[in-house]
Amino acid sequence: MTRAPLSTTSVLDETVNVVARAAPWAAVVVATSLPYRFMQILFIERVAELGSNATHYGRALGELANIAILAFIVSRWGRAVWARACRLSEADGARPGREVWRVPFVAFVSYLFVAAIAELLYYATAITFIGPIFALMFAGLAIGTFELNTRPGLAPPLRLIAHYSRTSKQLAAFLFVFFVATLIAFINIATAFNAGQWLVHAFANVSLARWDVLLSFTNRHYIFLLVAGAVATVEPFWIAAHVVLVRRAGVAETGEDLRVWFRELQSRWAR
Repeated sequence: MTRAPLSTTSVLDETVNVVARAAPWAAVVVATSLPYRFMQILFIERVAELGSNATHYGRALGELANIAILAFIVSRWGRAVWARACRLSEADGARPGREVWRVPFVAFVSYLFVAAIAELLYYATAITFIGPIFALMFAGLAIGTFELNTRPGLAPPLRLIAHYSRTSKQLAAFLFVFFVATLIAFINIATAFNAGQWLVHAFANVSLARWDVLLSFTNRHYIFLLVAGAVATVEPFWIAAHVVLVRRAGVAETGEDLRVWFRELQSRWAR
């Protein structure tokens, strides 16, 4: 196990290698996160349409919220599977196998707890500037420390996050890097749709008047879907970066997390 510098560039360089080795498992996080993104969009759209009358549709909105909560749990399970794949890939430099599915129950429940806190912080502070930034940094550390949660309870995962919050400089740099990456992904996806429209207009004798309206920036729903697609595209890299960051921070201090990883490696080689 080598000690490596904890610079943002070195972590991002290693992230690229980790994602390349674990790439097939990225489909899990994308497939499980998209339903939650779509439910978010649907709920926001319904509330916006109802406006001040939303209070009269509590049952319908409550059913949407319940479905969104279920989708949230599934999406966090997908994140946990992908984070485990990234950690295994970074640990032994090989493509992870079916052991990726063996997500520790205690670790997942602890992660689900802190992920829910991060989500609540994000929406509760959405009208501020600092609040969402803090919530995203908190969410990044939550998935980065996911497999280190070996003891059940509400306090241990929060203590782990507080411990690794000393990497705040790298976390802040990640926010900027992945914000730019999400913006680029947004532009690329929108350009791909526009190119498809142009090709159909040029070579197909069909009426696309309705699609021209739906796939335009005057359609709020279309913009939300583009944002969801951009986030889903960048999300695997974002998760992998935080897994690598936490692991390297642990290597630098040779703490309990290394002993947990070492014991798992020993058990894998013994099988």
